[in-house]
Amino acid sequence: MSSLQNYKIGILGGGQLGWMMILEGRKLPLKFYVLGNPEDPACQIADKCYPLENYKEMIDESDVVTFEFEHVSEEALNYAEEKNKLLPRLNSVELKRERYKEKEFLRDHNFPVPRFEVADNGEEALRILKNDFNNLGVIKQSKGGYDGKGQYFIKEDSEKYQFIKNMNCKFVVEEFIDFDFEASIIVTRSKKEFKAFTPSFNYNEKGILIYNYGPYFNEEMVKIGEKLTKDLDYIGTMGIEFFVKENKVLINETAPRVHNTGHYTLDASFVSQFEQHLRAITDMDLGDTTFLKPFGMVNILGKSDFPKEILRIGKVYWYGKNQAKKRRKMGHINIVGKDLEDVKGKIDNIMKILYTEGIEL
Repeated sequence: MSSLQNYKIGILGGGQLGWMMILEGRKLPLKFYVLGNPEDPACQIADKCYPLENYKEMIDESDVVTFEFEHVSEEALNYAEEKNKLLPRLNSVELKRERYKEKEFLRDHNFPVPRFEVADNGEEALRILKNDFNNLGVIKQSKGGYDGKGQYFIKEDSEKYQFIKNMNCKFVVEEFIDFDFEASIIVTRSKKEFKAFTPSFNYNEKGILIYNYGPYFNEEMVKIGEKLTKDLDYIGTMGIEFFVKENKVLINETAPRVHNTGHYTLDASFVSQFEQHLRAITDMDLGDTTFLKPFGMVNILGKSDFPKEILRIGKVYWYGKNQAKKRRKMGHINIVGKDLEDVKGKIDNIMKILYTEGIEL
């Protein structure tokens, strides 16, 4: 496109990912319209906020439409696709509407994934777990789960999970992976090029990211990101999470959007994942993804405030949400250091200051 002047970006969803996308996009001559609630972080700084029922008006007035979270209004996603304005396209979101679709797509396209089976209901899921996985595995609700919700990690204690038998919905039953660590990569594809940010080590508890740090170098993850975005004809930024075992990788899941594990790019990269996403969907050249310094990020979970002494160690991003709840991401802290050990030391200090009595998950 020849000019970005007053180019209008529509964002479906008003959460913190949209908020950071707008903050990063303010460097450029763009306008931002958000479909969400007035109190949402992104709506608070948007040029215009539209109530959910006015999705057609918002989409009609936007030049391109994207989303900050895949579980947004299906009507709005479908309408934006119909108007040929949605980037990334709907096919990437459809894989996330039901977990089994994503798993089958990855398997059918020869990506490395843990062994899994699909069950039509809870009774079948428990039977598969017993017969095919020797009562050792993970049962995941196919629809609606994220950040560890709707996931049951079973280690030969299946008796206490018999309640699943009464659940009448699809499940994915997956083998238990005794991984060395978890890692992720943030990748971006435009119509003319592909670029990958430096991967990170991730630490999760109960399915939710607590902190991550890097750099972690793994060329296989880069190759997988390039092939996956090509196979999906994907335009935009994507997060891909992996299990790593003896330097071999298995895809845990993908996120067709900017991602929590890429927040470090706000301070440790020339261009952030958020600006990179905007560059991709507006057909600009992608920016340099080389990390500038070893980096880290700690999520602020379930806190209505944060100890100010943290500001001596890291840089706080406070999302401005109106209510703190258990597991809810209220903000994050970015860190840079001279090397990985320096970064890990800073993360340890932040964890002790922020979660003096442990994390309530």
